[in-house]
Amino acid sequence: MYAGYLDSFYEKNKDIKSLSYNAHYNKLLNETTEFVGSYTRGFKKLGMDAHFFVANDSNLQAKWSKEHLLIGTKREELLYNQVRFFQPDILWIDNLSLVDLNWLKSIRIKVKSIKLIVGYHCSPYGARILDTLKGVDFVFTCTPGLKSEMDEAGLRTYLIYHAFDETLIPKVTEKANHLENDFVFSGSLISGAKFHDERIKLIENILKGKIDISLYVNLERQYKIKAKQSIYYVRSLLNKLKLEKLTNSISLFEYGKTRIDNYSELLLKSCQNPVYGLEMYNLFTNSKVVLNMHIGVAGAFAGNMRLFEVTGTGSCLMTDNKKNLRDLFDTDNEIVVYDNAEDCVNKVRWLLEHETDRKRIATAGQKRTLKFHTVENRCVQIKEILDMELSKK
Repeated sequence: MYAGYLDSFYEKNKDIKSLSYNAHYNKLLNETTEFVGSYTRGFKKLGMDAHFFVANDSNLQAKWSKEHLLIGTKREELLYNQVRFFQPDILWIDNLSLVDLNWLKSIRIKVKSIKLIVGYHCSPYGARILDTLKGVDFVFTCTPGLKSEMDEAGLRTYLIYHAFDETLIPKVTEKANHLENDFVFSGSLISGAKFHDERIKLIENILKGKIDISLYVNLERQYKIKAKQSIYYVRSLLNKLKLEKLTNSISLFEYGKTRIDNYSELLLKSCQNPVYGLEMYNLFTNSKVVLNMHIGVAGAFAGNMRLFEVTGTGSCLMTDNKKNLRDLFDTDNEIVVYDNAEDCVNKVRWLLEHETDRKRIATAGQKRTLKFHTVENRCVQIKEILDMELSKK
């Protein structure tokens, strides 16, 4: 789960320390808006026995360690013991950076109940992640572009788009903590070509266009930016010395493929603290237009979560134009697309001046998402794939 979401969860649940592991887990499961929680709830509704472990939730993992007499156990070994405890038919790895190929090979041997190991990946990746993916039976990913890349790398893949958790709607009310905003962006601005370089440039240009945009953003720490800048210069030097084999073989140099710049003063002055979970959904509900831009690794294709979160909460989505958007929405009537910063600014101004049209688009977008792009729909689709794959075993 996002570290920011976990921080906000524990800030709101300061009395949770006294709960047992199971009570703590169930509270997190029932309250979370995070991908893993929504899909676990969706699978359980379909009659599947599903459970998740949040490897980066130190509070919950510490309770498991204590109750199962595993205090001091390293993360990889703790995860192995948790999987062994539940004896699953299917092991779904949602964050492949937490394990490696050897761990996957080992757990197949040690946990005899496992018939399928499924990988989920929809973000930038390097040689290490690709190597780990060799240990799964197949991969779910969320855009056609990433699917093509992984197919070419010799992996078995299925395309499963992200979705909106429709069960959250009763919790997302207009009585939110946020005043109504005209134009909003909520998300991360992480430097690097496969991350958010183009998104950062877009927002910088929108700010220069003197249109009022409220930014609730997760910024990268300064020490990480400096580290990436150093890696870039070292990589450039080694390449000049004709040592490309060295830079290509070390995964750390993946962060040095492009030059990294600092955030501008204008951007830094415009930022507010990021929001997560229901607070983020409440922000969208109380915003007239919400900006979306895909991460660099998405390439020419759309498919991020924000497409469905914004439309699902009933706000008007302004998103970057991609090849496959018409497979998901009517781009003339259900969402609004832009080609560049100037186009984006002009269309936002038009939407803010034409309230009836804006509300019509937002309502149509929400109707589309609640009919075709829900977590329930995706879980049915995933279950069909899992049943088919299990039948082969």
